[in-house]
Amino acid sequence: MSKPALDMNVDFDNIEATEKVHHVGSKERRRNEPKEVRQLNLTSMMDVTFQLLIFFVLTAKFVINEGIIPADLPRGGVTKETIDIPRDPLIIKLRSVGDECIINIAGQQQINGDFEELWARLDRWQIRPGNSSGQFEEDHPIVIRPRQGVRWTHVVDAFNQCIRAKYKNVSFAEAERG
Repeated sequence: MSKPALDMNVDFDNIEATEKVHHVGSKERRRNEPKEVRQLNLTSMMDVTFQLLIFFVLTAKFVINEGIIPADLPRGGVTKETIDIPRDPLIIKLRSVGDECIINIAGQQQINGDFEELWARLDRWQIRPGNSSGQFEEDHPIVIRPRQGVRWTHVVDAFNQCIRAKYKNVSFAEAERG
């Protein structure tokens, strides 16, 4: 093997003692080089964003009156004549006298064992077209309150007559003592 030839143009006599010639390795060279700053390519991300935006704008359905609830309000003024319909329950009291049943309606009307008459009065008192003397609506509460010792058949008959008169809110109260 032959030695590489020395460069003859270098004046080795004038090299100062403080100068050092040394070899720099590849790792050192990489370490000393300025680091490369990496950047994201935002072009494709912006393309996708605009495509999504265009898709949602074109496929959205806008309703003109969305969120508005139509309401039909009554026309005209308030009438001065107002009728207060009582909402206290209509109480039907039943008590036995021997084999007969005495029916007391609202503490005033008394019927002696005639459940057909109970139906006729309840039907007459109901508010409906063609009945100007009606006082109670079909959903007005009716309470059947028997006294202790009243036969069950009388209680059921009173209930049936209320249903026959087309009342829808019929209930029973606990039996009265006495």
